[in-house]
Amino acid sequence: MIVSAGRGIKAQENFKLVEELSDQLNAAIGASRAAVDAGWAPNDWQVGQTGKIVAPELYIALGISGAIQHLAGMKDSKVIVAINKDERPPSSRWRITGWWRTCSRRCRR
Repeated sequence: MIVSAGRGIKAQENFKLVEELSDQLNAAIGASRAAVDAGWAPNDWQVGQTGKIVAPELYIALGISGAIQHLAGMKDSKVIVAINKDERPPSSRWRITGWWRTCSRRCRR
């Protein structure tokens, strides 16, 4: 299992919440290139075309738009859960279930 976060989490401090969640779930941590480029996460957390290629049973994407470069690194995951408040992120093209829309409405602040 991997919990990965991107620019949508808004600030480096919020990676603490990602770390706490990954600890609770006993999951690895990932990050988008945007989060790594912003200095919010170390390079070795980057998932994608220029990062790591992963294929966990469950990939949780928090605030990741779902650019094709990121998808290249995690597309072989068995289940992908994308949580994003943007109603039409690129990740909506690769979601399989309707969970994204329901979850995004409930997770808004």
